[in-house]
Amino acid sequence: MALTVESLRGRRVAVMGIGLRSGVPLINFLVDQGAIVTAFDQKSPEQLGDVQKALAGKNVEFVLGGEYLKHLEGYDLLFKTPIMRPDLPELLQAVAEGARLTSEIELVFDLAQAPITAVTGSDGKTTTTSLIYAILKEAGCEAYLGGNIGQSLIEQVVDIPATAHIVLELSSFQLLPMQQSPRVAVVTNISPNHLDVHSSYSEYVAAKANIWRYQSPEDYVILNYDDATTRAMAPHVPGQVVYFSRQSEVPSGVFVRGRDLCARWQGEERHICDVSGLKLLGGHNIANVAAAAAACLVQGISSEVVARAVTAFTPVEHRLELVRELGAVRYYNDSIASSPTRTMAGIQAIGGDILLIAGGSDKNVPFDELALAIVDQVRAVALIGATADKIAMAINDAEQKRGKKVKKINVPTLQAAVLWCQKQAQPGSSVMLSPACASFDMFRDFEDRGRKFKAIVNSL
Repeated sequence: MALTVESLRGRRVAVMGIGLRSGVPLINFLVDQGAIVTAFDQKSPEQLGDVQKALAGKNVEFVLGGEYLKHLEGYDLLFKTPIMRPDLPELLQAVAEGARLTSEIELVFDLAQAPITAVTGSDGKTTTTSLIYAILKEAGCEAYLGGNIGQSLIEQVVDIPATAHIVLELSSFQLLPMQQSPRVAVVTNISPNHLDVHSSYSEYVAAKANIWRYQSPEDYVILNYDDATTRAMAPHVPGQVVYFSRQSEVPSGVFVRGRDLCARWQGEERHICDVSGLKLLGGHNIANVAAAAAACLVQGISSEVVARAVTAFTPVEHRLELVRELGAVRYYNDSIASSPTRTMAGIQAIGGDILLIAGGSDKNVPFDELALAIVDQVRAVALIGATADKIAMAINDAEQKRGKKVKKINVPTLQAAVLWCQKQAQPGSSVMLSPACASFDMFRDFEDRGRKFKAIVNSL
C-alpha cells in the first residue's frame, strides 16, 4: 500500500544515511509532515559536520557511529540509503518486528501525482535522463528532474501538479527493493557493474528489470535493441515495448539510418535530425539521444521538438567534457566512466592518439575487454587507485594476445598521472581521464574526482 502524507503523521521513522543530497531533504519533509524522526549514520558528529548544521532547529534525534544499525527496534518506517542492501540482518529483524522498509525514491513514487519517466542502465543514464528533461522543457512542459541526478524531489513532490512530468535517473541500488514502476521506463544497456554490492550479476540485472516489472499494459518501456540483455527483457515486459537502435531499423521506436535519426511510431516514419549535427561525442551518445527521443515520442512530443532539443544539447559535466587545449593537446574529463564499458565507449568516441588515466576502487568487474581496447587503441596509460595492479595484469594478458605493447605506469596520485601523460603527449594527442572504476578509494565521488582533474589540468 502506498504511503500518503497523512499516513506519515505521528509515525516513528528511522532515516538511515543522512547525506546532504537526499537524507537531509527527506528528514526535513518527514518532520514537516509530523513524523517523529531519528537520523541514523555510521559517521561521527565531527564527520557529519554540515549535515548536522543543515538540520539545526529540527526536532530530530541522532544515532551515530559504527553500531548504529543495532538500535532499530520500535520504528514504524525505515528509510534506507540506496547503497544499503535491503537484506541486512538488522533490517530483516526490524521488518520481522513490524517495521516497513522503504526509501526516499519509493516515497516519491508513492506521493507523485505527475507521470514519471525513469531511466536506468549500466552506462548513459545521466545523459539520457538530461536529454529527456531538455526535450520536455523544449516542448513547453512543466518538468522536474531528480532521482540519482540533481536535487531530491521529496520536498516538492506533493506540490508537483498532475499535468507536469517527473524525470528520474534510477540506479540498481535504488531499484533493487522497488515494487513500483514508472509510466515510461528506459533501459539504456546492461553490462557487469557494482558487483561489489550486488550478490551476483543476475541480481544486478533483476534490479534493473524492476524499472518495468510493475508497469501496467498502458505503460511503456524503451529498450536498447542493440544490447542482447536488454532486448531479452522484451517478452517479459507487462507494458508496451518500444526500441531504440544504432544498428538496426526497429519496428517501433527510434533508430539510425546512415546519418539520419529516424522515428517509426504508430505506422508512420519520421526524420528527426542528422546525427552529425549533435554536439555530443561518440556513438554511445547517439544511442542516448535515440533512447531519449523514443521516451518522448511515446508521450506525444513531436519530432521537430525533439530535433531542436537534442541538437542544442551540450555534454553534461564529467562526460567526455573537453577541459582545455594546451600545446595542441586536448584534455578530456570523463570521470563518470566508472565501468569498463563506459571507458571503452569514451576511447572509441575520442579516437586518435590517446593517453589514458584509469583506475580507482574495485567493483569486482572484469577488465579483460577494456585491456584489449587499451592495447588496440591507447598509446599510453597511467594507472591509479586500488585497481591499478588489477588493470595492469589484464593489460599484460591483452598484450600477449595482441602481440603488441602499450606504455603503462602505476602512479600514486591523479596529479602524477596528469603530469606523466603531459610528458608523453604530442601535438594532436588527447589526455583522457576515464577511470573504468568507482572513485571512493581516493575521492568523495566521481564529481569530486572530475573537478580535481580539471583543477590540475587548468593549473598546467
